[in-house]
Parts: sequence; structure tokens; C-alpha cells
Amino acid sequence: MGTEKRRLEATLATAREELDRGRPRRALRKAWTGGQLAAWLNDSRGLEAAIEVAKAIQERTDGRDHADAEALERYCSHCLVDAEAGVWRSASPFARFLRPSPSRPRKICPECAETIQAAAKVCRFCGYRFD
Repeated sequence: MGTEKRRLEATLATAREELDRGRPRRALRKAWTGGQLAAWLNDSRGLEAAIEVAKAIQERTDGRDHADAEALERYCSHCLVDAEAGVWRSASPFARFLRPSPSRPRKICPECAETIQAAAKVCRFCGYRFD
């Protein structure tokens, strides 16, 4: 078993222990760490375990912790669908939101060589003005 898988198991075990000790907020932080690591590893079992922890937190909490646990469950469920379908995502599932859309035309700034939108009149990186 790889180092990352052992780290995943240890993190989720710690989340369960924290919940058993009556520390749902700490459990939630550990469960989020475990869920993100499981998503990065594309580990179905790890995602399922993170979902179980999220559901247990929901049963024992209300308010913000409850809402955060629901968000964790949705996140891991979404990643689980991808993992079971064999879809590999980047290390960060949110990275696709940060990348420029491939449908938008792009151009290179002649001053700083950064890629910007073709319709830009001013480079957002260096301030170069296009004619």
C-alpha cells in the first residue's frame, strides 16, 4: 500500500476518533482532508469512507457544521461518480474553474508573454496597451 493511501486511511480514522470524542469541527476538518486526498487519488473506498464520516457528522450536529458536512458529502459523492467511471481529475477538482475556457480565443502579450483573452485591450499582467 502506498504512502498516500496509508495517509488517507489514517486521516479518516482520526476524523472518526475526533467525532467519537465529541469534537465534530475537528472531525470535519480531518474528513475534508481525507475526502480531498481520496479525490486526488481517485480512491472509491476512501471517498465512500469520507461520505460515511460526513453523514455521521450530520447526525450529530446542526448549524454550520451540519451544512459543512453536507457540502463534504456532496463533494465526495460527485468525486465518487468520476472515480467509479474511471475519470481522472487534476489534483484540484476546482482547477478547471481557474483555467481559461478553451472556447475563448486567446493571445500572447508581446511585452510579458502572458496569455490573455483576444478581446483584451490592456494586459492584466503588465498593463501593455494593445492598439
